Amino acid sequence: MTDHDEPATVTGNADSHSGEDPARVRFDAFEPARTVPHVELTDEQRAVVELGAGHGPVLILGAPGTGRTTAVLEAVVRRIDAGLNPESVLMLAPTRSAASRLRDGLSERLAAAGRGTRSSTPVRTWASYAFDLIRRARLAGPLAHLARPPRLLSGAEQDTLIGELLESYEAGLLPAPPWPTELLEAVPTRGFRREVRELVDRMSEFGVEPGDLQALGGEHGRPEWEAAAVLLQDYRDRLDLGMAEAFDPAGLISTAVRLLSSEEPTGLAAPDAIEEFARAERERIELIVVDDLQEATPAMHELLAVLGHEADVLLAAAPDTTVQGFRGARPDLVGQVLERLGGGRTHRLTRGFRMHADVHAAWARVARRLGAGFPEHARALHEASAVPAEESEPAAFDSSAHVLASLAHEDQFVLQRVLQVHHDCQVPLDDIAVLARTGARVAGLARFLEGQGVPVRHDSAGTVLKDEPAVAPLLRLLRLVVDLGTPVVPADGEPAAPARPGARLTEVLEAGDVDALLRGRYGAMTALHVRRLRQDLLTAERARGGRRSSAELLVQALVEPDIIGPETERHHGLQRLSRMLHAGLAAASAADATAETVLWALWSAAERGQAWRRTALGRTAFGRSDRPDAGCEARRADADLDAVVALFELAERYVDQFPGSRADAFSTYMESQDLPMDSLARGSAGWDAVHVLTPATAAGRQWHTVIVVGVQDGVWPNTRLRGQLLGATDLVDLVGAGPGQEWPTPHRTRLAEVRRDELRSFAAAVSRARRTVLGTAVADADTAPSEFLELIGPVPRHRSGGYAHTHVPPALTSSAAVARLRAVLEQDHARPAMQADGPGTGESITPDEAAAGLAWLAAQGVRAADPEHWWGLGPLSTDAPLVPLDESGRPTEPVRLSPSRVQTLLENPLDWFVSLAGGDQPATTAQQVGVLVHSIAEHHPQGPAEAVRAELTRRLAELALPPGWTAEATREDLRHRVESYVRYLDQADLAGRRSVGEEVRVDVVLADETVPVRIVGVIDRLEVDAAGRPIVVDLKTGTTPPTAAELPRLPQLAAYQVAVRAGALDGAEHRGGLVDPHEPAGARLVQLGAANRSEVKEQPQDPITTADDWAPRQVVTAAARSLGPRLLVLHDGPGPCRNAALCPLCAQGREVTEWTR
Repeated sequence: MTDHDEPATVTGNADSHSGEDPARVRFDAFEPARTVPHVELTDEQRAVVELGAGHGPVLILGAPGTGRTTAVLEAVVRRIDAGLNPESVLMLAPTRSAASRLRDGLSERLAAAGRGTRSSTPVRTWASYAFDLIRRARLAGPLAHLARPPRLLSGAEQDTLIGELLESYEAGLLPAPPWPTELLEAVPTRGFRREVRELVDRMSEFGVEPGDLQALGGEHGRPEWEAAAVLLQDYRDRLDLGMAEAFDPAGLISTAVRLLSSEEPTGLAAPDAIEEFARAERERIELIVVDDLQEATPAMHELLAVLGHEADVLLAAAPDTTVQGFRGARPDLVGQVLERLGGGRTHRLTRGFRMHADVHAAWARVARRLGAGFPEHARALHEASAVPAEESEPAAFDSSAHVLASLAHEDQFVLQRVLQVHHDCQVPLDDIAVLARTGARVAGLARFLEGQGVPVRHDSAGTVLKDEPAVAPLLRLLRLVVDLGTPVVPADGEPAAPARPGARLTEVLEAGDVDALLRGRYGAMTALHVRRLRQDLLTAERARGGRRSSAELLVQALVEPDIIGPETERHHGLQRLSRMLHAGLAAASAADATAETVLWALWSAAERGQAWRRTALGRTAFGRSDRPDAGCEARRADADLDAVVALFELAERYVDQFPGSRADAFSTYMESQDLPMDSLARGSAGWDAVHVLTPATAAGRQWHTVIVVGVQDGVWPNTRLRGQLLGATDLVDLVGAGPGQEWPTPHRTRLAEVRRDELRSFAAAVSRARRTVLGTAVADADTAPSEFLELIGPVPRHRSGGYAHTHVPPALTSSAAVARLRAVLEQDHARPAMQADGPGTGESITPDEAAAGLAWLAAQGVRAADPEHWWGLGPLSTDAPLVPLDESGRPTEPVRLSPSRVQTLLENPLDWFVSLAGGDQPATTAQQVGVLVHSIAEHHPQGPAEAVRAELTRRLAELALPPGWTAEATREDLRHRVESYVRYLDQADLAGRRSVGEEVRVDVVLADETVPVRIVGVIDRLEVDAAGRPIVVDLKTGTTPPTAAELPRLPQLAAYQVAVRAGALDGAEHRGGLVDPHEPAGARLVQLGAANRSEVKEQPQDPITTADDWAPRQVVTAAARSLGPRLLVLHDGPGPCRNAALCPLCAQGREVTEWTR
């Protein structure tokens, strides 16, 4: 099911592909029933409907909700019923969604009048009509030079083409335009491409050729126009050579004007053929209807002028409510339209059908601020009325303005009011809208509401297609297929024989990429699932005797999932991705492979289409299903199917546009997209959901309650002037200037017009409400409400003049209700009852009532209310110790213990366990520096200094530091530590110590009657003194050495000395020069990171003898604390707890079932 108002292609034909058809899966999902309301016309509307043939141009003015669209629809039905051929009717709307609503309304009324339905429709957007005109002109002859059927050039394609040209200039492939010096730094940016697109559109709209722009630039001293003319000529040349059939939206309209104009059009066929075609078109159209004329651009007015001179024309307009100003809409031209059409009459509609009195009052305040553009408009504005009080709908509250303390409070306020309207007034969610000025605010609000369990319907056109969760993995796999399938050409120039996919996998893929695929929509795994998968891979690898890391195995498993062993349920995501990869490789190897066929193979192997379809069809309001999250999952599945359909539409169009192109070209094309792609995938429908939209996407629609959010100073109005960098606005003013008009337009005049445009969009937002409109803004240290907020209602203030923040009560969500009721029960142990607000009542809730309420919610399927799902009430997952114990509680084998962990076990075993379980923070730059210094010291135990410094220079690249001052500071710290190591070598030599080993492995069992311990570690540097006794040296690169009081019994050094005494240095490889390897001469820390740059700080620990029984006791005590299953938790010192979220001594780490009396 695709709209007829835009050029489109339908992808996913079941006859041309095997597997699931995403288009069919998506479009068959919902078939909403339609009802045709009975229309009672007012006398003013009837005067329009009863206009007879030959009435000429008629302008219909009216405020929002006065029935302008209804009047023109009924007029068209009346004319068709009187015998007018529908093929002679042309109805124009400003946007695709507006045309769709107009088309549906006409079809319903024609069906109700007994005229039946028709395969074609007279309803079009302006661009759609222009496109159809160009298509017919190609077939009829005036545009016969077009080799392929015309198509619309999307904004994203236009952006890519401009970006390629700019890259060609940078690479020297084309002569670069002479950009002014002040623009050179801006040329590579995305914002510059946006400015170029703006200039291209305005030139197309006003028929300005590159040569004209260059001449104007020279005449008026605008070097940026002269430079842009070079780029735009290259842009036109590129289109003419490779995409002559592609038209941007503005170019469509201007080409249509030239086709229908009596003037000789540049670059087209012979004037006689064009005149004949234009005459036939004008004779064909007897009735032209334009809805929302205030959204028309100057080019659209030109098209109307050349088309409407000999036809009856009905023009409906509300000049106060415009949302397409950012696309060049000119509501001020509404007052001139009848004169341009040769004269006509005006009808005013004054009786309101939509806005309640307070909504109408708010809209009128905005409209009066705008002022009237011409006399008839002034009369229509003055005479407009609200819905009579007796016809008003019930409301939970009247229209008003609210100031919130923060953005979070604003979100909570929206949630609370949405649910209050829904519950108190029984207003369907589908009859509530939240409007925001920007797409970013719309996206944030939609995420928040969905996170609170409220179904949301919002426009996703602002999302770049390549970033959609269902599309990004397909494109990543497509790129992987392309890279794996590209033959490697060795130095001799002969292509190598094709290798197995796994042979080159590590060259084109990293573990992070596989991790992202596994956690995406097709892998469907969580971070915990991926971690378990890595563990399974490591277990299988070690069982085979291999030593590869989990990162290497994860990459290999994508091609060879069998390396993990027998398939289990938790491996399904990996298996699916592997099937997709192999299917893509097979499809790419075909001689006629294209991006479309490879993507289809990937999609078919995923087998997600039917599953997502079932999920989408299973949605219900608020997700009331067998599972409470079914509603959110249904909307996610629906959006995923939309995105996949859009991807296949784009792939098919790309293949049609570039015959013979390979999949790698499409992959590169998609990676270059920075703008949202136009898509004809049908929007989600069929469930009750709140609409979260911008004023532009809300145009032409109405809701019981509208909440206008983010009415902030600097946001609404946003008075930033557009098109300033390349002077697009100046160009429009210059070529469109009337007699006596000042040029360039003064800055204050432009600001005033931008402000008026912002007021019009605000008026459009306010007028979408039938019964209630609420305005919200945030007032804090950084932001303040806009003056626009006062137009909705009085802004509350304190006597001191500051803003009074609106109190936001708890929202009526199931999660909030469960939290309040559980709080009552848990606090019952502290006092008999607590005052807890019920749903809007403020009444006291007793524990019995709370328990009954939770039981009722649990019976309705709210999992959080069921004690079976409460954290803390289930049994322990295991009470087994961390090591095997015999019947007496003694370990059956020695407890493995690292000297570096002894101190942590003694001070806080919880920290030791969290680290053991993988809870350490990712390695910091300081830790990477330490590893590198230790590695250099290992390879150069004796120096000399020159070799150590040379090694540092060679290995600096291993840190992969980004450019910048922080990286330079890190390099300087590294040089300092290496120089400290060089100085230490001199100090040790002067003290008569020499190295006999580096990175010396220690592995010795310490016999003990209660807990046998196996000490395992690595000594950084083993030295001997003059008497031949061993000295343990630990190199430290940190900046916080232990205190002098801590050093004598420092656990790490003591544990190494205990290991030496127990025979850790037995063996020929450690003896060289040792007189007695069992008698340590002490241990020492060498602080390479200390601030003193003249002398390296050494912190020695005295030798441990047989009399020092505290040392082995330390080791045994630490080992005993590691047995589990219960771990001792200690808090020593004033420092913060490292694991507060898990620590039972911290408020944050208490069990959820624990309360404080």
